[in-house]
Amino acid sequence: MTKLLLNDQLKGVEIYFDGKPVQAIIDSLKSNGFRYHGAKVCWYAKQSEKTLAEAQKYTLGQGAEQPQVKPLTLVTPTIKAQKEVKNNIVLPLWDRVQFVEGSADTSKYRYKFIGSNYTGLSTKETATEVRRILKNQLPEVKFSITSDHSHISITIKQSPYNYSTLEYSSELQPYEYRNHETENNKELTAIKSYCKSLLNSYNYDDSDSQSDYFNTHFYDSVSIDSDYVQTEQTEEQKAIVSEFRNKIKAEEIKEEERKEIQYQEHLAQRELDKISYQESAKKEAEQIQIINASISITDLVGERQYFIIGSQFANLNKNDTLDQYIEEVAKGEFYLQNIKITKEIHFQTEESLSYFSNMLLNDFDFLSETGGSYTDDVRINSMTDYHNMTKEEQETVIFNLYGVGIYYNNQLQFVVDAQGHNYARYVGLVENVTTQKDVSVKQLVNHEQIQELKGKVETLEDYSVSVITDNNLLNVWSNEKFNEYKELMKTELSRNNFKLNKSIIQQLPEESETLKVCMYRLLKEVDGIQEQFKTADLKQGQKVTLFYISDFGSIVNQMVTLDSVEYTKYAQYDNAVKLTWTPKGKRKQYYNFFYSTLLIYDGWLELPKSVLHEISESNDFVITKTKYLSCDKKQYDEILEHYEVQGLKPVVNTYKPTF
Repeated sequence: MTKLLLNDQLKGVEIYFDGKPVQAIIDSLKSNGFRYHGAKVCWYAKQSEKTLAEAQKYTLGQGAEQPQVKPLTLVTPTIKAQKEVKNNIVLPLWDRVQFVEGSADTSKYRYKFIGSNYTGLSTKETATEVRRILKNQLPEVKFSITSDHSHISITIKQSPYNYSTLEYSSELQPYEYRNHETENNKELTAIKSYCKSLLNSYNYDDSDSQSDYFNTHFYDSVSIDSDYVQTEQTEEQKAIVSEFRNKIKAEEIKEEERKEIQYQEHLAQRELDKISYQESAKKEAEQIQIINASISITDLVGERQYFIIGSQFANLNKNDTLDQYIEEVAKGEFYLQNIKITKEIHFQTEESLSYFSNMLLNDFDFLSETGGSYTDDVRINSMTDYHNMTKEEQETVIFNLYGVGIYYNNQLQFVVDAQGHNYARYVGLVENVTTQKDVSVKQLVNHEQIQELKGKVETLEDYSVSVITDNNLLNVWSNEKFNEYKELMKTELSRNNFKLNKSIIQQLPEESETLKVCMYRLLKEVDGIQEQFKTADLKQGQKVTLFYISDFGSIVNQMVTLDSVEYTKYAQYDNAVKLTWTPKGKRKQYYNFFYSTLLIYDGWLELPKSVLHEISESNDFVITKTKYLSCDKKQYDEILEHYEVQGLKPVVNTYKPTF
C-alpha cells in the first residue's frame, strides 16, 4: 500500500510505502528533492508542482519502472481525520521503537561522529522536532522535553506501560537494579532506548577524552520521572503489551539461533585453522630441517673477525621476512651501522637461503649467543659508565655491533644481530657496504691520561678497603650501611685531598662494578636541604650569596643578609626550608621556600657576566648571549667551577657533592 499526505502545517508532501521501494524509485525520489524521514518512516519534500507530480506517479498508478508498491488514491486528510490518525495507534509498539537512520547529508561535516539527522538545528529547534516526532510516534506516552543552549532532556512522565522499581538495599548490587528495570519494564526500556537514539541522530561529537577536549552539539539525557504515572491500560493497550512481549521473545529466540549458528561457524573455522596450522607447522619443520642440513658454520675468533661498514638497518625491526626489511629500506626508513662479524653461515642451496629469509623470527641454534653491541671507547668499562654520562657525552660514544654474516656462493647476502637471542632480531642489508679488518676509534682520553687515572683508581680502591675494614662494614657497605659508608668515604677523600670525579670512576675495572656503582652514587647523591642547613650552621645577620634557578629558568645571583631559617614543609615537599632575609641595599625583609637545588656561599659574591654568557662587540654594540637554555642545571657547574678556582666552596650545595 502506498499513501500520500499533504502536511499543510509544514507545507510538505509525504509518501508512505508499505515496504522498501526498488532502487529506481529511490533514485527518482532523491533526484526530485525527496528525503527519507527515519522517525515517520516516509519520504518527504516541500510542496511544489514538481514534488506533487513525482508523488502522484506512485499513488495514482503512474509508477516508475517495476514499482513494488500498490498505488492508492491521493488523500488530503481534514483536521478531524488528522486527529483520528494521530490518536489511532496503527503500528505495533515494537515497530515504533525501532530507530531507523535518517538520510541527511553529513558528508560536508568533519566530526568524529555525526548523527544521520544532523542539519545544524539549534537545541531549541531540535527539541521541537524531537517533540513532534515522539508525539506522532508514541501518542500514548506523555513526555517532558526541555532544552537550553547546550542540553536537551527527555523525561517520560506518563504512559500505560509498567514501571516498577526496587527499594534500596545494601544487599543488592547495581547490576541487580539494572536487570530488574530491563526485565520488568521492557516497554519503557525500549522507549528510552528509542529516545536516546533519536536524540543522538541530531547530535555530533568531536571530543577527545585523552586531552580533555569536549566538543559536542549538545548534551542529552533520557529518564523516567521519579513521579512517573502509569495510566490504566485499555484492552487494546494490553494487547499491544502482549504483542510486544511476544515479539521480544521471538527476537530473543532468533538471536539465540543466530549466536548458535555463529558459534558453530566459529568451531568449524577453528577446526580449519587447526588443520591449517598443523599443515603449516609440518611444512615449516621440513623447511627448518632443510636449512640445518644445508649450511656450514664458521666461528671467527680474534684476528679472523672483520667489520662490515655501512650496513642498512631498518627503523622498523623484528620482521619475519627479508622482503619486509627491503621494503622499509627502499622507503628511506633506515640507519647505517657498522657490524663486527664473529660468525659466518654459508648456505649451500638457494632453496634453503629462501626458506631462512622467510622465517627470520624462528629460533635457530646457529644464531644462539651471537650479536650485541660494544664500544672501544676507553671511558666505558661497563654500561654503568655509559648510563652515568650526560646526554652530550653519550652522543660522543660510538657503538658497533657484533653479528653474523649470511652467505650464499661465498657472497654476503645480509647480516644478523640476534642480540643474544636465537632468532634474527635485527637484520642489516649489505648493498654498497665495504669490508674492513679493523675500525679506528677516536679516543677523547689519551694514553697518558688513562695511565694517570688508573693510578688514582688504585688509590681510590685502597681508601675504600680501608674504610670498610676499619669500620667493620664488610658485606653491608654497599646496601643497608651505604649512608654510613658514604660519609666515611667523603671524610677520607677530603682528609687526603683526593678529588673524586667521573673520569676516575670510569676506569674502575669490570670486576669492581659494585664499587663503581657506589662511587657514582657518592658523586651524585647529596644530603637533604634541611640536613645541609643544619651542618652549615648559618647565623642571623650573616651575609651570604644565593644561587638558584628562577621560575623564568635563569640563574638568580642574590646577595642577602640572613634573618632566620625555618625547617618546614612546602606543598608536597616534606624536606624544605623557609629562608627569611634582607636583600643587599634594601631595608624590607623577604622570604622564600627552598626545597630543590640551591647554592649558598659565605659572603657577598658578584658573579661575572662572562661566566654564564658569551659577550662580543660588533659595530660599537655589545652583544650578550646566554650559554645555556632555560632551567639548564649545567649553569650550576659553571658557578661551582668559577669559585673553585678562587678556593671558594659553597656552605650549602644541594646540586651535587664536591670533593
